[in-house]
Amino acid sequence: MKSKLEIYALSVCFAAVFCIVISAGIAGYAVFTVATPELTLNENTYSNHQTNDAYWRSQPSYSSDGKQEARPSEAKLSQQRQESLVIAINGERRSGFQTLLQCFMFLLVAGLTLLIHWRVARGARSTT
Repeated sequence: MKSKLEIYALSVCFAAVFCIVISAGIAGYAVFTVATPELTLNENTYSNHQTNDAYWRSQPSYSSDGKQEARPSEAKLSQQRQESLVIAINGERRSGFQTLLQCFMFLLVAGLTLLIHWRVARGARSTT
């Protein structure tokens, strides 16, 4: 029969493994986001950067003084759209990297918790 200590330690081990599995899945997606942020970019952001018309419609059309801004030339609008897309992609990559760091912290804590409680469970098993 299992002791209360062994049951406790094995329960914590189960929870730690659960956290490891979830964190590993999220970390996998974060690696993908860091490697190819163009594919994980928000659908609206991606759509708004496909054409000059879509980009212009997505931008606030009023200046700070309340007057509607005139649409810039196609060349200028294309340049603005491409610069905005680069900024959005860099932001997506940074977000993926931050998520990856968070997952590594969870993996580290869950791994240490698993290791400690696995040893406790083994010790409790040998004393019964």
